[in-house]
Amino acid sequence: MKIAIVLNETLGSGYLVNAAACIASGLFNGEQNILGPQIEGNDFTYIPITKIPILVLKQNKKPWKELLERAKKNKLKYMVFTREGQSTTSYEEYIKNVVGKPIEQVDVIGMGVLGDDNYVTKFSGDLGLLR
Repeated sequence: MKIAIVLNETLGSGYLVNAAACIASGLFNGEQNILGPQIEGNDFTYIPITKIPILVLKQNKKPWKELLERAKKNKLKYMVFTREGQSTTSYEEYIKNVVGKPIEQVDVIGMGVLGDDNYVTKFSGDLGLLR
């Protein structure tokens, strides 16, 4: 298993980091066995972190619709993150801004996929690392 997060590389670093965090948290939702156990330190506890790789990639001008279709074709768990989600102040407002809309009618800034290593590689093979 691994995760690939694809981001619009033209965004500022703060927006990129926020988008990656939101996408990772969404992909982790409901998943079992991708986090390690809690580890006891000397005077504090290390919280569990992921046991699987997380790639952070550039969109490379690939249309979001094409990337969404790749994710579906490879039967990956996927999520799309939008400017509407990043710019609202309440979850209810976010829902109102995106409910029922196709991908072409929202401002996508990133997406993530989770699945078998080989299928994630097929999905992301022509996308470069975000640096």
